[in-house]
Amino acid sequence: MATRHGSATVSLPSDTEILITRSFDAPRTLVWDALTTPRHLLRWWGPDYHPLVACELDLRPGGAWRYVSRGIDGDELAWRGVYCEIVVPERIVSTEVFEGFPDAESLNTVTLTENEGVTTLRTLVRHASKEFRDGHVSSGMEGGMQLTFNRLDDLMAIADTPAERFRRVAGRFGDRVEQVPSDAWAEPAPCDGWTARDVVRHLLDWVPNVIGRSGIVFPSSPSVDEDPVAAWAGFAETLQRALEDREVAAITFDAGPPGHLSVAAAIDMLVTGDVLIHTWDLARATGLDERLDEGLVSAMLAGIQPLDDLLRQSGHYGPKAEVPLDADDQTRLIAFVGRTPS
Repeated sequence: MATRHGSATVSLPSDTEILITRSFDAPRTLVWDALTTPRHLLRWWGPDYHPLVACELDLRPGGAWRYVSRGIDGDELAWRGVYCEIVVPERIVSTEVFEGFPDAESLNTVTLTENEGVTTLRTLVRHASKEFRDGHVSSGMEGGMQLTFNRLDDLMAIADTPAERFRRVAGRFGDRVEQVPSDAWAEPAPCDGWTARDVVRHLLDWVPNVIGRSGIVFPSSPSVDEDPVAAWAGFAETLQRALEDREVAAITFDAGPPGHLSVAAAIDMLVTGDVLIHTWDLARATGLDERLDEGLVSAMLAGIQPLDDLLRQSGHYGPKAEVPLDADDQTRLIAFVGRTPS
């Protein structure tokens, strides 16, 4: 992906308003996730000399948010607010106040629009007075904002890599693992004979047996029965470290039927898609949010459809479920791998 460093624009639509506009060569859903997921925000929000170090989001109308950034000299700055309106993945309306100037609360409206793969982010900041607006403009906000958006641009530019695809999928699966109510682990999963706990167990059993042939050592404790959250976190961290280490990612090994693959290719081809599907399984079993990464869903659907006969013969997938002709890609993917999406 190309970058658009330094291309954010700032205009003043009225005496009390600031309009910030910035485009990214990335799908809207990807930009939305970067804006609304703490683990992503911690990687790009704030200029590199004063990055985010803490981030709390309760992403719902009435929910609160708070960011804390820290400079190289240890000084901390904090912002907070309350969400007023959320329309996924299009619009966020929230209040914002810089804690160093608590009287100047603003109302911010963030909108995301996509056209031919380019997402435009617009933030309209409404202040209570011209004085507050002018103070905001003269605070040096534009310079820090340009650097912040450059960092987001850089993150979008590497989004289509094995390491980042796994990070997104594993992160969302980890979110669901953390959200499972303690009394829901024994609930039946869409995979015949499995419980919700078995969904996690399956991944932690088969992946080390295959990817471990490369020499990667996976943590043996805690077990899924003892602590599924910690078990998944250690497992995912092991794979993420392998993907981010160029030497380890390049190791070639016998991955079984697919043949000899590099560690990065094996995780990308064999693991990431499996985690994606099992995120839906876990969510369906426990009544959690079933939404998956739209871009990865569409890519996986396009990739596996030509392998229909081979996949059925493998025994890993049941018969395809019937879906309406106008079904979205997630519904079609879930049906293709033998689940009943409705």
